[in-house]
Amino acid sequence: MKKRLFYILMVFSLLLLHQPIGFASELMDKFAVRITVVENGVIHEWEYDNPDKYEYETGSEIKRGQEAAKEVKEIISLIKLREDANVDFMVKQLKENGYEGIECLDIRMMNGEGKLFTWVWDKEDS
Repeated sequence: MKKRLFYILMVFSLLLLHQPIGFASELMDKFAVRITVVENGVIHEWEYDNPDKYEYETGSEIKRGQEAAKEVKEIISLIKLREDANVDFMVKQLKENGYEGIECLDIRMMNGEGKLFTWVWDKEDS
């Protein structure tokens, strides 16, 4: 019986190790993220500071904590923010998902090693 339980636990552990890492873990390797979108004159800002400081601001509305965490995780997932992300792809994702009138995109991300990544897009320059 003990041997069988050991094998079941071993298989379960291996399955867990081979599962794709979810967004929450992906965010943990980032030290800080700042995303600003200007759309039809309205400024939207998403902020994350490791380990658990979140803020979302749109117009005059500000959310913090768990409410903001949901917004931050959704935008990062939507634009598929990674160190090798493409700004044109991120703008396309935004346009296709509710930000049709995007005028400007500015993203700053610092990874856990202290490297800063920056993406800037302006409608007038494209």
